[in-house]
Amino acid sequence: MEWLKEWQKLPYGSPHADASHLDPRTDVSEKRMVGVFHELLHLTIQKKTERRNVSNLRKPLSLPQKFTKVFERHPGIFYMSRMCDTQTVVLREAYDCQRLIQRHPLVGIRERFASMMRKGFLDRSRGLNKKTVNVGLEDPSKIVLGSEVESDCDLFSEYDSDDSINCPS
Repeated sequence: MEWLKEWQKLPYGSPHADASHLDPRTDVSEKRMVGVFHELLHLTIQKKTERRNVSNLRKPLSLPQKFTKVFERHPGIFYMSRMCDTQTVVLREAYDCQRLIQRHPLVGIRERFASMMRKGFLDRSRGLNKKTVNVGLEDPSKIVLGSEVESDCDLFSEYDSDDSINCPS
């Protein structure tokens, strides 16, 4: 605990400044690495990324060999999730429990897309996309699949528009 108090008193070096003169074994260098990853995670949409993605940045950012140890040494700043054999680095200050404090608009879009993909996968595994709806036409080429009818109606139901979409009932 004493080490952490001393570390916090060190001057904050800009993560954007040249750090080639720093010895990678010093606390000043470690504080810079924490600053770099804090900035990097802050730039991501969900304020988290897989550890291997960060590991790929070692050479471009001229970081020492075992730089990912900072995630374990600073649990107050970073959280390491190890779910499903995937190590994910999370910026703690961006979350309140498990909820992202400031949601980027793309997060909602990504969640809706994932939900649609999950629904489509489940429907397909249940065989719901193979249902046919006979719309009263005798020509077999004009038979409409059930999933096509649903997708036309539900695709843009959440969006406001000046034009109304006429969905076949």
